[in-house]
Amino acid sequence: QFHILRSLMERPDVTELVNACDAGREGELIFRLVYEAAGCSKPFSRLWISSMEDAAIREGFADLHPGADYDPLYQSALCRQKADWLIGINASRLFSVLYHRTLNIGRVQTPTLAMLADRDSKIVLFRKEKYHYVRLALEGAEAVSDRIVSPEDAQAIRDACDGQRAVCVSLVREKKTEKPPKLYDLTTLQREANRVFGYTAKQTLDYAQSLYEKKLLTYPRTDSRYLTGDMAETASVVLHLAARVPPFDACPEFFPRC
Repeated sequence: QFHILRSLMERPDVTELVNACDAGREGELIFRLVYEAAGCSKPFSRLWISSMEDAAIREGFADLHPGADYDPLYQSALCRQKADWLIGINASRLFSVLYHRTLNIGRVQTPTLAMLADRDSKIVLFRKEKYHYVRLALEGAEAVSDRIVSPEDAQAIRDACDGQRAVCVSLVREKKTEKPPKLYDLTTLQREANRVFGYTAKQTLDYAQSLYEKKLLTYPRTDSRYLTGDMAETASVVLHLAARVPPFDACPEFFPRC
């Protein structure tokens, strides 16, 4: 495949390239590595789209960006790649020699394993401990103490309050608004799919990638939880269509207001 791409880049009738890899850090890295390995110096533009729908692709080609605008993104991906390699090859050799067995050390997997080991250790060493609360029940209100370990201290507080009058010294009223949850990024999608369906992280990614390639999902390999402004109209159409199919059609309160 690389030789095919290089031959296309070297064609005299090709004067400019378009980087149409995934709209993300790793997609940028893939194109740049192929571009540099082929020894190509022709100018290139960046196609930045998060959907495989025909309309989104046409809009993306009508609004190509200069390739240089994404140099920082490429440098970020290159830094990640080199860090993975340097830490992996050096730390793996070091700890394999120290412990006389083959050990794989990675920038991500080792800290993650440490978190799991630390959590497991806390579970194993956990000891149940009794504690007490003092609850003050008033007319129209309730007050609860912090956790109290000593039963004598809890009883002393209870006795001190018994038969006494409580005075309200201040009252604060606050109006709070709860915002709707943000959209899924890959991590939150994998977590929710595991909770609801029992899918592994890889299964969720594979399913999401398949839906993306079928034009049914936006780009899944992202840590963004927002839509771009130009996707607002498309989102409204999708919501109205979703309101007509199960299980949303059985919910009379489900009506998108956008």
